[in-house]
Amino acid sequence: MIESMTVLKRVDRLVMVELIPPFLFALLAFIILIVGAALLKPLLSFLIRYGVGADVFFSMLFLSLPQWIVFTFPMAMLTGTLLAVGRLSGDAEITALRAAGVNLYRITWPILYFALVLALVTFILNEWIAPYTNHQLEVLKQRVIREKTGTLKEARVTLPFYRKGYLSYLLVAESLEGETLKDLNLLSFDPQTHETTWHLSAETSSWTGMEWKFYNGKVYNFLEEGVVTTTFKEWNVPEFDLSPATIAERSKDPMELSVFDLRRLIHYQQQSGLDISIIRRFQTDYYFKFSIPFASLFFVLIGVPLAIIPQRASTSMGLGFSLLIVLGYFFLYTVAVQMGRGGVVDPAFAAWMPNLSVFVIGLGLLRVRNR
Repeated sequence: MIESMTVLKRVDRLVMVELIPPFLFALLAFIILIVGAALLKPLLSFLIRYGVGADVFFSMLFLSLPQWIVFTFPMAMLTGTLLAVGRLSGDAEITALRAAGVNLYRITWPILYFALVLALVTFILNEWIAPYTNHQLEVLKQRVIREKTGTLKEARVTLPFYRKGYLSYLLVAESLEGETLKDLNLLSFDPQTHETTWHLSAETSSWTGMEWKFYNGKVYNFLEEGVVTTTFKEWNVPEFDLSPATIAERSKDPMELSVFDLRRLIHYQQQSGLDISIIRRFQTDYYFKFSIPFASLFFVLIGVPLAIIPQRASTSMGLGFSLLIVLGYFFLYTVAVQMGRGGVVDPAFAAWMPNLSVFVIGLGLLRVRNR
């Protein structure tokens, strides 16, 4: 028994020694790739359009990285697995281990342990660091735009407004342009019961310098005897006096919210009877905050069997497999996001659909290769 445990520990050590270098190499490569392919063009366009200096450019680049690094961890895990197991297979070490009685599932265990730790690190990054940096990036952008043009512009405004620790208002708007909100919903909450007292829906709202004027909409008052609906051409809410600059600074997209904040926001949205299409967008983003970090585990299941296919003869083929799988995964990711937000499938299922697809394929391949 002791001898058997010693052998297994050596197996774990062998696999980890092979895994970590290619994983780190792939992580660095994917970060560089994302900076070049996804970040440089919009940041340079922003730099040229608003004439910002190098300090602002590099600040924006630094603040943009965490949200993208969340995606690079699973990709690096897949590439590291393909290269590590491929090297072991190419040197017949996998064959030797299986001849010694160590099956493919046991060889996979240390990689899965590493992937689990990586998934937890990714989740922490996505939960605590990325929301903060995303919000700071948006604040920096709005400050630059305001300084250079004297106006404001922000898409998809989401602003929970608290007074004395209690949610007082929730503003959801399609956009903020200058001093005008478009396609908006404003909800008021009772500080004692936390229930919705009224819900205002309007086509537009304009800032007068002292308050917001709302145009062409309806107010739903939630009373004990039922809901009373009032249609208006013009309405004002004197107590909601946040300026456009304050709204732009405090507004948070789902990417700028933690899981806890998103869950609480969704609860208030559901309670107030907000349009389901708006709620689904937040629900879909909420569930993806869990599924994306744990993609690393599922990539291991498909990476191990693909790496030991007999025809695999070079590192370039392992990189090719990695690229194809990543492209396929993000195609499914894009489709799943639209299906979840569009109500085609439940947002929770949509978020896990790419991972489940990889799981089914990977488990099938693993069983075949273990025979």
